[in-house]
Amino acid sequence: MSPAAEFDRNRLIAYGLGALFVVAALTQAKVQVLDRGETLERARKRQRFTLTRTEYARRGAIMSADGKPLAQDEDAYQLGITFARVPRSEAFFMDLARASGIPASEFEQLALRGATSQVWPKAITPEEARAIADVKTEWRADGVSLARASKRDYRLGEAASAVVGAIRDGAPPTGLEGALAVDLAGKNGLTVGLTDRAGAFLPMRIDQSSSAKHDGLDVLTTIESSLQEVAAAAIREAVEANKADNGVAIVMDPSTGDVLAMANWPSFDPSPKANVARGDQPVSDLNPVVKERFEPGSTFKILTLARALDRGKVTATTTIYCPGQISIGKKVIHCDNHHGNRAHGSVTPEMAIVKSCNISAANWALRVGYGDFVDYIKSLGLLRPTGIGLRGEVKGQFREDEPAKQLQLATVGFGQSIATTPLALCSAFSMLGNGGMRMQPRLIQKVGSRVNAVREAGRAVKQETAARLMSYMEAVIESDAGTGHALRIPGFRLAGKTGTAQRINRNDGGGYVSNFVGFVPAQQPRAVVLVMVNHPKAGQYYGASVAGPVFVKIAKGVLARYQIAPDSDATKDAQAKRTPVIVRPERRQAGPELEVTVRA
Repeated sequence: MSPAAEFDRNRLIAYGLGALFVVAALTQAKVQVLDRGETLERARKRQRFTLTRTEYARRGAIMSADGKPLAQDEDAYQLGITFARVPRSEAFFMDLARASGIPASEFEQLALRGATSQVWPKAITPEEARAIADVKTEWRADGVSLARASKRDYRLGEAASAVVGAIRDGAPPTGLEGALAVDLAGKNGLTVGLTDRAGAFLPMRIDQSSSAKHDGLDVLTTIESSLQEVAAAAIREAVEANKADNGVAIVMDPSTGDVLAMANWPSFDPSPKANVARGDQPVSDLNPVVKERFEPGSTFKILTLARALDRGKVTATTTIYCPGQISIGKKVIHCDNHHGNRAHGSVTPEMAIVKSCNISAANWALRVGYGDFVDYIKSLGLLRPTGIGLRGEVKGQFREDEPAKQLQLATVGFGQSIATTPLALCSAFSMLGNGGMRMQPRLIQKVGSRVNAVREAGRAVKQETAARLMSYMEAVIESDAGTGHALRIPGFRLAGKTGTAQRINRNDGGGYVSNFVGFVPAQQPRAVVLVMVNHPKAGQYYGASVAGPVFVKIAKGVLARYQIAPDSDATKDAQAKRTPVIVRPERRQAGPELEVTVRA
């Protein structure tokens, strides 16, 4: 054959093959696009079935501020079987059961009923997946499949479950898992395809019904994992040792409002196989940090004095005479017997805080006046939710329609007749460690790329007032006469205030709430710590003896976490057993030191 003839023949073959490819492509386009509905219908009639397969989105992780996962998806798998492509052997099903942890009876019953395929919801671990793969190879069971899935892992367990929350079958998600459910969940995708007679999945190459998955957003919290574990262990020990109903511990950065730890006991194990809760309480009711109100008790005296000093109603040298009790209308207000005698005599503001004098605190509030004091407690955020980002947060309680307003004002001065959440109270105290500026409480730093910035909530008191109150709180611990003198940590200056409040709900026989609020360290504090132990029944109930030890354990955790160096002056003072500064009283006119009877 001549070269020209051979060239013509090759060209003809090429044209022919090209035409065949074009026809094939057009035919496939017609079948899969133009006549898609008719094609699928024919597939059904010819025992080929359409199948939709969910492409599961990865749930976003919840991370601590120090980069540790508080909740995240771990690799797992789901077992699937196409029964037409596996041996109908009891021995095979037994081997598969041993590898997967799924009862062999489930496989056998489905096979006997003529099931075509089945996917099990159980999360198969990587170890189980390897064992299943070995069984598949040994038995040549092509119908065994493993689809990648995930399971939720909670690294801190019950130490952080109240704030992180949990995902459980048949129950709404709690904590941050519930509050940020939409952001964390992402959106599942969908793949539409066909299955042949043996059950094998054949994805459609072109299908507008399919959609891509979108993984959930990661959440960065303000929680410091080491402090969370310390706080959780300390509050648990206190609740159990004192046979209390429950207890909470909060650690907050005064300069930013960041919640560094939020712990409570009882708590619950968030793992799917664990019991829902300790005791009979449902999971959703186990975060009293934002869901329960307490009377602040004597810790509130600090906030009362701050307003009185800021308004010039008292000074550092003002003395008030405490006879042990005063009458307001028909009611009598007592000072507690902390040091063998209810009557404290003439006391300056510092000594009133050190000795926790109710009479002085009542007098400060009365001097401020009802309207101004109510405005003050509102500005501290005590009567509204903090907006921290957790579901079910309640607001504080204070009756502005109370007819006996003078009595109410006097008792609010030392932390009664008002109730608020532990988180709101901690936020109010935090301003003292930030020069009088209160910061908006923050638990969430970032969701995906959305940043939740640090925000000021407003100036509560003047900077000099805050500094003076911090020095008074330091004396509570560093002074031998202070109610918190047993809570010292050698080498470090701490500031704090003890509190013991009567419970609001007295239907079950009354009782007390033991409180402590403190700053670590006293100078340029890195953390404010609030501890509340509700209804201790083992004998002790004063804040210093019940809540105080929790503060000390958490304070040591803060010192270690931020590597805070010892204070040389504190070491010297500890050796010398520092006594409180004695301030020379103001000159007073002749007559009684204080008119102790105030009419409502």
